Amino acid sequence: MQRGAQAAGRASVASMADTMRAVVARGGRTLQLELVVIPEPGPGEVRVRVGACGICGSDLHLRHLGVIQEGLTPGHEMAGRVDALGAGVTGFAPGDAVVVEPLASCGLCAACRSGREATCPSVKLFGVHANGGMAEQVVVPAARLFRVDPALDARVAALAEPLAVVVHGLRRGGFEAGQRVLVLGAGNIGLLAAMAARAWGAGEVAISARHPHQAELARRMGATRVLREEEATPKALAAAAQRDGGAELVIETVGGQADTLRAAGAAIAPGGTISVLGLFLGPVSLDGFGLFTREGTVAFSNCYARSPRADFADAVALLEAERERLAPLVTHTVPFSDPERAFALAEDKRAGAIKVSLVP
Repeated sequence: MQRGAQAAGRASVASMADTMRAVVARGGRTLQLELVVIPEPGPGEVRVRVGACGICGSDLHLRHLGVIQEGLTPGHEMAGRVDALGAGVTGFAPGDAVVVEPLASCGLCAACRSGREATCPSVKLFGVHANGGMAEQVVVPAARLFRVDPALDARVAALAEPLAVVVHGLRRGGFEAGQRVLVLGAGNIGLLAAMAARAWGAGEVAISARHPHQAELARRMGATRVLREEEATPKALAAAAQRDGGAELVIETVGGQADTLRAAGAAIAPGGTISVLGLFLGPVSLDGFGLFTREGTVAFSNCYARSPRADFADAVALLEAERERLAPLVTHTVPFSDPERAFALAEDKRAGAIKVSLVP
C-alpha cells in the first residue's frame, strides 16, 4: 500500500514537470489560472518562455462580448526568451530575447504573397484563434519572431505589438514628415501613435484625452497639444479646421461604439486622410458630404504588414530607441495568477491604467 502511494506520488510529480501555468477562458467572460501541458514546438516553430504579455483593447472587447473561445489562452502582446527550437529552425538559440508578431497565415494567397498576411482569408491571431501569451510558454512560428535588446524590460518589449499596429496605421494613412496630425483617443494605441508620429517628424501632433493621466502621458509622448473632450466633438473640430486648415492626417484609435469617425471627418484638411486603427463593433457614421467636398480618404488599418518592409521590424527599432519615453505606458503589472484583476484594471481607465501587463 505504501509502495503504491509512493509510485503515485512520483507519477504526480512527473506529470507536474510536464505542465505550466496558463490563463484559460471558461464560460465566455471567466478567466482562470490552470495547469496545462507544456506545448512542444513542431517543424519551423519555436517555444518562447513568456516574460510579459500586455492586455489589448481588442482583448477587452472580446471578453466584454463573451466570445473568447472556450479553453483558449488569450494574449497577443508577447515578449520573452527562446526556450526550445522545433525541427529545421535556424537563426535563433535558447535564451534569445524576442517579441512575437502573433500571426499565422497560409503563405500562399495573394495577400500573403504581397506581405499583407493580416488580410489572409485563413489568418489566425495568437490569443484570439490559437493559444496566446498569457501562459508561461507559448509555441509560435519561428518566422514570426523578432529579436530585441536583451536588456529591454519584457513589459516594455511587449509594446512592440501595439507599436507595430501604429507603424502600419501611419503607413496606411500616407504619413509624411512635417504633417499636422490629430490622434483621437489617448489609450495605449493613441499615445503610441503620438510618440511615433513625433519621432518620425510630424510638424504638430494634437491628441484628445479623457482623463488627466492620459493628458500627462500624451505630453511626455511628444504631443504638442492635448484636447479636452469638449474640444474633440465634431462641431468643435470642424470650427478648429476652419480656423487652422485642419489635420492632414487623423488617426482614430477609439473604435468600439464611439462616434469618432464623424469627428475625424470634421477635422481633416482638404485632401487629408483618416487612418482607422480602432476596432468598431457595429455600423459607423461618416459625414459623406464633408469627406466628398474635401476629397478625404478613409483608410482602415488591420494589424501590420511586411510590405514594403516589416512593420514589426520598424516598431522594434523605434521601441529600442524610445524605451525610456515608453516605459511609463506600462502602468500596472499583475501576475498570471490574478487575470480577473488584470482585466478589471485594464477596463477601468479612471484607475489610471494605460497598459496592464501580465507576468509569470
